[in-house]
Amino acid sequence: MGRGSAGVLQVLHRGGGGLESAVALGVEQTRDEFRHVLLYADHAGWRVVGPEGEVFIVRWPGWAGLPRILRYFGLSLCHVHHWLGDRSRLLRQVRRLDIPYGLTIHDHYLVCPRIHLVPPGSSSCGAPEDAGICDTCLHEEPRVPEDPWRWRDDHFRLLQGAQFILAPSEYAQSVVTRNFPGLEVSVIPHEYRPPGKFVSGALSRQLVSVGVVGGMGPEKGGAFVEELAGRARARGLPLRFVVLGDTHRHGGPQSLYGGHLFVHGGYCVDELPALLQHYEIAIAAFPAVGPETFSLTLSEVWASGIPALVPEHGALAERVERTGGGWVIRGASSSADVWIDTISERLRLKLEVHEASRRAYAALSNVDADASGLRSVYRQAIDFQSV
Repeated sequence: MGRGSAGVLQVLHRGGGGLESAVALGVEQTRDEFRHVLLYADHAGWRVVGPEGEVFIVRWPGWAGLPRILRYFGLSLCHVHHWLGDRSRLLRQVRRLDIPYGLTIHDHYLVCPRIHLVPPGSSSCGAPEDAGICDTCLHEEPRVPEDPWRWRDDHFRLLQGAQFILAPSEYAQSVVTRNFPGLEVSVIPHEYRPPGKFVSGALSRQLVSVGVVGGMGPEKGGAFVEELAGRARARGLPLRFVVLGDTHRHGGPQSLYGGHLFVHGGYCVDELPALLQHYEIAIAAFPAVGPETFSLTLSEVWASGIPALVPEHGALAERVERTGGGWVIRGASSSADVWIDTISERLRLKLEVHEASRRAYAALSNVDADASGLRSVYRQAIDFQSV
């Protein structure tokens, strides 16, 4: 990491995934102007990575360390991304800082401890304003021992003291403004232009491949992917669902459901264009049960010109409708047969698929990969403190 004139503390949990990728992206794009220190928070201890990559491990109990970290590195701003690993300690310490802080919305943790807004055995709840509904949900198994009224109140007070609140999509913005009225939330999409080359999926093959990209946990639609493959097999349709990643039940590589489901297993982002080409992916399906707030994976698929089929909730639908880089499945609880029918219909309309591919590829052409919006936010927050 380079050394700019002002220092920023980036606070996140150790869970990896899209959150860590988004934080790393912003750090890389602004490091010529700002020094960055990363704090990976966990209830058992903190891991601090300095501007030159030096690592410090802080053990508990009884260390109120956030102000000390800021003083040690001479930091001017605290950017909070997530506090899942040590929520109560971070909430207390961030609100008492004598430097400005801001937040980026990466998921639905501000509103509910069920981060993906998926009640047990159900589809997305849509983040209702009535916390009483949340109270009922949190008592269902697996039970979450939190008071939803206090949960939202804690976060509301944190947000009220923030110098900036950023959301990567209008959907993410709406969840915050709807549940925490009166706050100003700025929409700044992740300026992500991943590696890719235009891939032309084989629409005329006997067995057409539909890509499902990324780790498929239950909230991402892991079980639903299996249902799709099962229905394709039962109906004798020439569809193969290729999971580039693992599911919550299966790792790869392995073929399941009579060849209608193939789980490739884990991959690196740089490998994705070649994998999409190798498996001759024609369409990418995003059968997420819970709503996404942005989806870096969608950008990675579009970078290879693969159109996407997405549910109607969250930022996936917002981005697809805005760009024309795919299609939206209508009906919040659309069945596997509806998804199968839609995929089959689109594949028959080859010209429509090619046009959606072109639009998907073009969707990233206007992405400004230098994160100018984030730079401006940092400058304004630091300048405000110095006035």
